[in-house]
Amino acid sequence: MTAAATGNGCSNGSNGCSDGCSDGCRDGCSNCCSDGCSDGCLEGAESKNKTIRLLGKITSQLSSSEISPSCHPMLASLPPVLCLTPLLRSPDKQIRLHAVLACMELFYVYAPSPPWDDAETLDIFDQTIRQLGNLAHCTVSKEFDSFFRILEMLSEVKIGVVLDRERVSDPDQGDAAGIYQDALGGDASRSSAGGGDSCRERHCRLSRGVRDCHSIGVFDELLLAVGQGPVVYVTNPEYAKAVARKKRDGAEKELPPKEIQQTSCAYLVAAKVIRKTEDNVSSPVAALLNGLLGGDESIVQKTSIACANSEEWGVKKKGTIAVTAPSNDVNVYSITYELHRIAPNILTTVIGTVASNLLSADVGARGRATQLLGRLFGARTSDVARRFGPCFREWLRRSIDSEPKIRETMVKCLTNFLSNKHAETSLCEDVNDALTNIILNEPVLDIRLLAIHQVCDLAHNATYGDDETVSRQSNPPISVIAAELLQAVGNRVGSKNKTEHRDAITGLVQIYHRHFVKRKLNDIQEGGDNINIGEILEVLRTECLSSSADKRKKNTAEDKFGWIPQKVFECVSFPDATDPDMRNRVFQLVDDVLLGSAKSPSLSPTSRAVGLAIILHSLKDKENAKKWMTTLFTQRANLQRALASYLDARLRAKNCESGSAEAFTADAEAMEKLEVVASLTAPIGSGSPLNSDAAFAVLKKLHTAKDKHIFRILSTIATPIHSPSARARAFDELPKRTNSLGNETSSWVKSLARRCAMGSFFNTESIEHCIILSQECFEAGDCEASSMFLECVKIATSVFPALGATGECFKNLAEFFDSCQTTSVSVSTKKDMDKFGLVTSISDILAKAASSRPTVEGKSKSDESTATLRSQLLCLCTRDGTPDQAKNSVHAILSLINPHTKTMDVASCIRKEKEEFLPLLKALVNPSRLSIPDDDSNLKHQSRIVSVLSAIAAISECAPYAFNAPGEVGKSGWGKRALDFALNTVLLGKWQSINSSLDADGNTESENEGGSPEKSGRSSPVFTEA
Repeated sequence: MTAAATGNGCSNGSNGCSDGCSDGCRDGCSNCCSDGCSDGCLEGAESKNKTIRLLGKITSQLSSSEISPSCHPMLASLPPVLCLTPLLRSPDKQIRLHAVLACMELFYVYAPSPPWDDAETLDIFDQTIRQLGNLAHCTVSKEFDSFFRILEMLSEVKIGVVLDRERVSDPDQGDAAGIYQDALGGDASRSSAGGGDSCRERHCRLSRGVRDCHSIGVFDELLLAVGQGPVVYVTNPEYAKAVARKKRDGAEKELPPKEIQQTSCAYLVAAKVIRKTEDNVSSPVAALLNGLLGGDESIVQKTSIACANSEEWGVKKKGTIAVTAPSNDVNVYSITYELHRIAPNILTTVIGTVASNLLSADVGARGRATQLLGRLFGARTSDVARRFGPCFREWLRRSIDSEPKIRETMVKCLTNFLSNKHAETSLCEDVNDALTNIILNEPVLDIRLLAIHQVCDLAHNATYGDDETVSRQSNPPISVIAAELLQAVGNRVGSKNKTEHRDAITGLVQIYHRHFVKRKLNDIQEGGDNINIGEILEVLRTECLSSSADKRKKNTAEDKFGWIPQKVFECVSFPDATDPDMRNRVFQLVDDVLLGSAKSPSLSPTSRAVGLAIILHSLKDKENAKKWMTTLFTQRANLQRALASYLDARLRAKNCESGSAEAFTADAEAMEKLEVVASLTAPIGSGSPLNSDAAFAVLKKLHTAKDKHIFRILSTIATPIHSPSARARAFDELPKRTNSLGNETSSWVKSLARRCAMGSFFNTESIEHCIILSQECFEAGDCEASSMFLECVKIATSVFPALGATGECFKNLAEFFDSCQTTSVSVSTKKDMDKFGLVTSISDILAKAASSRPTVEGKSKSDESTATLRSQLLCLCTRDGTPDQAKNSVHAILSLINPHTKTMDVASCIRKEKEEFLPLLKALVNPSRLSIPDDDSNLKHQSRIVSVLSAIAAISECAPYAFNAPGEVGKSGWGKRALDFALNTVLLGKWQSINSSLDADGNTESENEGGSPEKSGRSSPVFTEA
């Protein structure tokens, strides 16, 4: 149609607009579009930009005004102009896009009858499909708005439905789909000229093509855009610029990434269209997807959507399969996954088709179905698992599939399900069971390791709190991990594979620290070191103390995590000879993970002391674990002593005259001591025997190192009372300073420092706080809690006596012991003290710690300050002490008086020993004590003879000079008298009394302690031998 035909051309500038524009429509009159324009308005445009601007004004006016063809009769001149070839077939893509957009607006205005005949409508539709093909390459926001408007008009006007209703039946059974595809390809003239068809016949065949293939043709474009996902990667323009600058300037700057992430405009538009037309497109889309998934050849040949990705499921490849991100190839599986976000109801029949492939004999089909369903079931925005229960249960059976790659995929999908769908508790139980079975029974090591890592990572990153808090967080709650699943991981600690048991115990300890220790100590941590003792007792009552009512109930946290410390210490059973890395890992876990790191502590000293008490209480009935724990720390104590001995020997060798025989002898002695140190650590290098040349070379390099600071650092950690900063300094500086000695030497020294330095489990700070908390618990009247903290001190000092011998620790112990002896307490508290053995524990700790107390030259550093303590220890020996208390008291007294100087000779030692123990031995051998009580005596007096004999036996062991000292002229010594009583009266049953004639000073030492002689016990009657 031309301007002459319509008579309404506006190229002359007088009649083009209803309002009469004097300057012509080419100047952009705002009223020309609403009242109709002829082709002259657009044909008269002087440039491309003006054409685009005029088309834009037409589109804007049509979309922004309520225009009716009946009210604007001159609008009829616009449709013929827009469908002309110079616009729809313009070489400029911008003109084509805006022409199509204007046509879509006219479809909307003239709906439901289009303003063009069928051939013109198909021509416009052909160009519309072409424009939608450019949607995937849209990067400009303004163009994106145009595409969005086109698709919006398509969805609202439903142009395909209009065409379908006007189709004419054609008896010809030719390839309508092929002719339609030719039309979409822009070569309609070729398809018509080749067969000599008339326009009507060609129209009939194209109409049938729309009917048969419109869903596939249009849906291909939409679904391919959907399959790309909401985010795409595009070339980063800055990368090429950076590469050019680097070549030009030669600067060694970090290059930007080659690709950057960008929101897919095509995806957003396609999603919008599908949502708006879901009622009409759900059935054909589902049919298309079912056909592709089922391998229907008639559909596969018509569509451009791929049926599978490029992953070869039948071949084991290096790497892992993505679970949370689709493949780069857009295929029916990625489209199906993305559709669940847009229109999940479309997948109602598709899920069943996918699930049927789970039983396919083809590994590829089975694997792809497993991966797709795993992603769908585990998606946060999906409820597919709940809606399709049978499919979900069939999918779970793939965890025992015969193909390892599928089982590997199942591990990732199962943990992803627990992470995202923790609200589905019943389904999570089934998933926990499947993971438990994989960890326990999976034959492939790599898959077991993957399952262990995935479960431990999931549990470690999990949260704990109320449901509202968890719902706002991205990580799942720890309750989603079943106790049986963690115990299955613990079962792998006993595996023969070194990597497996090492990774399993590492993950479990990290979980224990985060979800048990830190959670239980949260209130104490917030209170700091000045927290009220009542809050600490509340924590202990909840977790440990037998007096708690809650203890009778099932403790979920204790059942789930409480067994982990036992597993840690049982790992000490892996010997250094076969698995030194495991022993190193156990040292690291105990020192830096169980109670946090000492270098950057996450817990306060008070919190660590309470945590230590809880951990050791969990081992109370686990004798095997306690034995291995003692073995671990005994190895450290022996190593510290051996290292200190070597450093002293090396120093003596350095002080000798160079080249002298004495220097050679001292140097050889030092090397022997270094070999002892090496025997207590991990094997050197790659497990070389200690007597091999390779091991000797490593030790020789260290021994002859010229850097004196290496040995100064080692000397700071060769004692158990070093500070955390000394440990941190050793870990930081030793690898640097020994790096020049070679990799093997540097690695061995690093391992030596790791095993020798004290961590956060046992150190001076934690033991000091345990003593303080024990005393505060006693003052609060809770003897059971007090005994828990004393047990920590007792175990620590049994291996490292110096931990209890520091100034503050020993002072607090002495004060606590004095409080137990002198404080007036109620009858019930007194019974609790006897029940939990407070005095026995303190006396045992004092006996071990006193020998390691710091000293000064000439005499003990605090002889005067310990006078009260010694007198109380003597009372335990001679009065109401139990056998264990009496024995401990004798050992403690010996440690207190034992000379700690190098200048005191043997004679002085003997004299000091006699001065201290002869009076005690004299008091113990007194007939009022060393006698067998009558049967009618009370239980207390009946057990006193056992305590007296225990004290005498301890004196014979600790002070042999005092025990064997002779008596006065003609009399036996006190030790001889006690020995005769033990042999003749106790063992042989011969009744005899002990000679009660004592020293001339008349001091009989027979204190009745305020009671009658009967209550104090009386001497046995004298029987003479026949």
